[in-house]
Amino acid sequence: MCEMLPDQQKANSFETFFPNGSAWVRVDFHLHTRADKEFAYTGQDNDFVSAYIAALKAAGIRLGVVTNHNKFDLQEFRALRRAARQEGIGLLPGVELSVNDGANGVHALIMFSDEWLENGHDFINAFLGNTFSGRTPTQYENENARSNEDIVSTLKTLEQFNRDFLVVFAHVEASSGLWNEVKGGRMQELAANPLVQKYCLGFQKVRTHDVPDRVGRTKVKQWWPQYPAEVEGSDPKSIEQIGKGEHTFLKLGDLTYEAVKFALRDFEFRAAGAALKLTHGYIEAVRFEGGLLDGVRIPLSPHLNCLIGIQGSGKSSALECLRWALDIPFGDRPQDRKYKEDLVPFVLKSGGRVTVEAVDHLGSKYEVRRILGHDPEVYLNGVLRRGVAVRQSVIRNPLYFGQKDLSAAGQDFGKDLVEKLVGESLRSIRESIATEAGELKSAVTLLQAIQTDTEKLTGFRQELAALEYQIEQFDKHGVKDKLEKQLAYNQDASFVTSVDEKAESWSEAVGDLADEGIELLDALAVPGSKYNAAFFADYALALAELKASVASIKAVQTAIDIVRDKLGEKHAALNGTIGGLKEEFASVERELLETLADKGVTALQPDDYLKSTDRKRGIEGKIAELVTATSKAADRRELVANTSSALNEKWLEEYRVTAAALDKINNVQSELKITSTFKGDKKAFTMRLEAALKGSSVRSESIEAICGKYVDFAAIYANLDEAAALAKGRADAFREYFLRALPTLLTFQVPNTYEINYHGRPLRSHSLGQRASAMMLFLLSQQEHDLVLIDQPEDDLDSQTVYEEVVKRIRKIKSNRQFIFATHNANFPVLGDSESVSAFSASDDRIAVSSASIDAADTQKLIIRIMEGGPEAFARRKTIYEHWKAGR
Repeated sequence: MCEMLPDQQKANSFETFFPNGSAWVRVDFHLHTRADKEFAYTGQDNDFVSAYIAALKAAGIRLGVVTNHNKFDLQEFRALRRAARQEGIGLLPGVELSVNDGANGVHALIMFSDEWLENGHDFINAFLGNTFSGRTPTQYENENARSNEDIVSTLKTLEQFNRDFLVVFAHVEASSGLWNEVKGGRMQELAANPLVQKYCLGFQKVRTHDVPDRVGRTKVKQWWPQYPAEVEGSDPKSIEQIGKGEHTFLKLGDLTYEAVKFALRDFEFRAAGAALKLTHGYIEAVRFEGGLLDGVRIPLSPHLNCLIGIQGSGKSSALECLRWALDIPFGDRPQDRKYKEDLVPFVLKSGGRVTVEAVDHLGSKYEVRRILGHDPEVYLNGVLRRGVAVRQSVIRNPLYFGQKDLSAAGQDFGKDLVEKLVGESLRSIRESIATEAGELKSAVTLLQAIQTDTEKLTGFRQELAALEYQIEQFDKHGVKDKLEKQLAYNQDASFVTSVDEKAESWSEAVGDLADEGIELLDALAVPGSKYNAAFFADYALALAELKASVASIKAVQTAIDIVRDKLGEKHAALNGTIGGLKEEFASVERELLETLADKGVTALQPDDYLKSTDRKRGIEGKIAELVTATSKAADRRELVANTSSALNEKWLEEYRVTAAALDKINNVQSELKITSTFKGDKKAFTMRLEAALKGSSVRSESIEAICGKYVDFAAIYANLDEAAALAKGRADAFREYFLRALPTLLTFQVPNTYEINYHGRPLRSHSLGQRASAMMLFLLSQQEHDLVLIDQPEDDLDSQTVYEEVVKRIRKIKSNRQFIFATHNANFPVLGDSESVSAFSASDDRIAVSSASIDAADTQKLIIRIMEGGPEAFARRKTIYEHWKAGR
């Protein structure tokens, strides 16, 4: 077991500096210090360490390798490392060794693991004493000294210490650089040597690509097939020179030798001349309050994240809570809808909340908070921002697929897939569709109202005829003349009552208009403009006039109310007059009754005559209103036709936008194609008509014939008689039921259909594995999605497909989108080089999560234990595989 340096903690001590997993950090592979004879320092001795670390920090160097010429000063290194650690900077031990090879010697930067300093020993100086045997340190601790051994012999000597190391050839094109000192044939020999291939992982300071009369990158790649990483180091001869020159960035999850070595071996993906700039939105972390995950915060990388754990450990629960918090739909027909719908309440419990810390593609930070039972709320800088669309503004077009979703192939799978791929881009069009549908419903309702009015008009006319006959009978006996005065007063009172009602309605209408004006204008305020202050000073006057118009309307309402009250007073006076005539009218009625009785007429009552006359007057008014209303029938039918056409245009626009998006998606790859058909879902069309005609006794074959002939309900309505004829003996019933359901039928959008073909055949005709493979590769080819969430993407995929076709592609594309997988397959975190790994474990009432980079030793142990069956099983498989390989 290694004994740590006094300032050193456990191997993952720098994990706190990588809160979101692996990140791009600047690394300097060639640092000199005051211990080097070539390094000039004139400051105070006590200030050297702090000045040195400050220079590293100022240069943005997060990890450096101390490589003095043929020298390693353990005491100085410990002091520097201890101070660097306080600033989140890692320092690794090394030397710049002058190897006795080539024309003038070759400088090699040797980086040592911490094993070389275990148990208080200093095996680095032991090695130097060995390779410079026969000389004292004062004789070889300079850049001009040459060791006793060539490159291969040096590697053999280093191997004898049984401690890990790696080599980077220093300033390869300069004096004492490998390319300058070693010729082509010799370089080919070195490149073919197994020890060189194993330990020599980098060339420092490559500048020449391809120049005819010089050795450059192109030539060396021909000689050195396993071309290593190109790295940089400032090679400073003073503190002021620290960080000068070109940069090297490595993607690391820990500031350790092991992490650097892995990055160099994987330099295609882990080494670059500049840190990667993010162009996509991503989730930085997700926090939980309440329930099984209470207090848990899961940090996430902008790139590949793997949630691991045994079955039932909670990783799928966390993924589903994240999907729910972002309000990402899981499709109309997910494979496990009931399970998913119940999972979030089970995990969060009552009052539980999920908070998603997100960063948009421009770098702005948001929080999306969602409490169980509520809608998501978006906060920017702690301020609630209503109207911000999470899936458009923050995390653009996220994709989610649950277990078995990738291998689904039912009738609606194509629709669900298209919704996930392009649904967000259709939001504005669908809002327009909803608006047009509302207008069409209103138009149909108005038309139906006219049809109702026509029926009422017929009824009122029949009642009017009956009343006129009754009144005519009264008139034969002179009743009208006797009651003329009372009838006149009643008619006058009726008119005054109608005026009162209209005055009240007019006052309310003007009051509503004033209230609407206040709502629209009250909050308007002239902005403080940096460049248009004079303009807005003048503009404010006009705006004040606009606001004053509301007061004018209020004044109008006040005037109306005064007149209304005056009319009411006059009405009261009329009622008083009528009240004063009450006895007179009663006397007239008594006399009339006696006169009628003398004539033997007892069936006619004066009160009935008054009531009939009042009723006749009221019906005549209603008939006049209905005649006016029903005269608009043609206009309203035209309105229905126009709004129906406008809605159809919106449906067509949605289809065309979808088709264009699908063309773009299809053009990215050739294996899988999605084709669409406008209003192609005849099954949904038929089912909707069947529902509308339920109870009509129209036969199913008639319904199918109608749906087969017409494309939608607007077409049926436009040819209603012809369509009704297809219902045969139930034509009238068809017409009645159809017209009754007209508002919902005309606004029903016959769904488009989508056919997915893989290599020219319908996807549903392929096996589960083929479908899952096709869909996974298809999803990875899409570029319009900031985030991809998949629960167990390996389901229905064999391990070879996972690695060869899926993981390899993820490695290439994960720099410009975020992946979050819940997985049992070690290929994803290990071979996919997951920037962040979150390990889950669960008890009866608690889910625990541990997150770190895959470079962290503890994470690697968890992967082996959880995904490989533990160290013993992992070692046993490794032994068996090596035995199989040896036996071939």
